Amino acid sequence: MKKLVKDAWLFPNCFLLFFSLFLLVKFLFIFFFQAAYEPTFLFHFTPLYLLSGISNIQLLSLSLLLLVVDLYLHLRISKRRLLFSFLPTSVMIAGMGVTIMYSSLDIAYIFHYFVFGCLLIVVLIDYQYLLKGIEPLAVSPKKETVLLRKIQQKPAHQRKPLFTRSAKHTQQQPVMTVLPESIIELKNVSDTILQKMQLIIDDLGKKTLQIERLEQKFEEQKKFDYHQKIESNHSDFQVTFPQETQERDRHPVQDISTEEEILLKEKIENHLVIDELNDIAAVVQRGIFKEVSNSFAGFLGYERTELLQKNFFIFIAPRGYDDARKYYLNRLKGITSNSFRTILLTKANTEMLVEITVTSTIYKGDSAEFLSIKVVNNSI
Repeated sequence: MKKLVKDAWLFPNCFLLFFSLFLLVKFLFIFFFQAAYEPTFLFHFTPLYLLSGISNIQLLSLSLLLLVVDLYLHLRISKRRLLFSFLPTSVMIAGMGVTIMYSSLDIAYIFHYFVFGCLLIVVLIDYQYLLKGIEPLAVSPKKETVLLRKIQQKPAHQRKPLFTRSAKHTQQQPVMTVLPESIIELKNVSDTILQKMQLIIDDLGKKTLQIERLEQKFEEQKKFDYHQKIESNHSDFQVTFPQETQERDRHPVQDISTEEEILLKEKIENHLVIDELNDIAAVVQRGIFKEVSNSFAGFLGYERTELLQKNFFIFIAPRGYDDARKYYLNRLKGITSNSFRTILLTKANTEMLVEITVTSTIYKGDSAEFLSIKVVNNSI
């Protein structure tokens, strides 16, 4: 039903175009070849046939004029022209209505009834578009220029013309002049977004450092309280034991040498062995790639050395900036979320929809983020 309402504007145009052409051909045959004045309903499009002083040629000319004017108002459609089209339509309805009113019900007047009904349908369709606020599907010259500009800015959807006058005319396309400007604008937008994301990451890094310092102070205070509690317990329960057992009880934890301590610290700091992982993973510290797995480098189409010390947000497509920005803003607001979706841009300029899981970690004594990347099969 919606499709019929949408395509209803075609009926007045087709009806008026058909009868305009039919009357034009009939007029030519009558005027030049002395054809018969039939069918009679062609002369009844106006009530002027009731006057005895008007000939059939004049009636046919007036009918043709009314149809052409009405057709023009419907083709060049607007609210004002649609309102003016009621005048010729009502004149034609009056001509057919008078004939039907004062004639007997006979098969000879079947065309009068048919044309009368079609004209009523035209009035109903015009009323629907005019008074109910439904915009007719017509394109004004101003809208045509705007649409042409939009089509020229999208060369992928352009249709090639069937016939071209010359090769010079086809080579002159305004797309080539618009393309560099759009690339420059896109680059400027991406640079500004990248700067904003870098500022957000720096703020996050500062806040994480403050939180780590508070945690260290809390741990030191906890250890100090624990040692004081142990010393107080030892002072309350002093028992004579052999010298060896006393020495062992005084030092229940063996001291670790400085070399072993340094080796253990390096193992703890670099506990993420990214090179040996088969998953798509990376370590990002303040937005910079510090460690990248071979699977991640192959996924983006780069060498592993090409990604190290590069900004992570350079490899996010412009359409994926909003999701990444929303994730880091939520972290600033205190909303806990460990994953987000975004679009990564490979070396071949293909966009890949991925889901990134973020885990906080320590890399070389400083806070960092462990990114685990999973490809989403949904189409972009």
